[in-house]
Amino acid sequence: MAQKVKVTVSLDQDLVETLDEMSRQSRKPRSRVVQEALRLWRRKQLHDKLAEGYRAMAEEDRETAERHLPAFREILK
Repeated sequence: MAQKVKVTVSLDQDLVETLDEMSRQSRKPRSRVVQEALRLWRRKQLHDKLAEGYRAMAEEDRETAERHLPAFREILK
């Protein structure tokens, strides 16, 4: 398991209230809730980057297919 490091952050009051509510509902300490939130955020960032890359690859594949379509038509005649 990774070593734990204590950090201090400043949050808006409404975020502190949300954090406290999430902590109560989940019966987890604040630090655990923040840790899980950061992990989810990091996972979403990775997911978004992968989705962007797949969209770019799909567009490139479509452009390549369109560029070669006339040659494929000639082959199939």
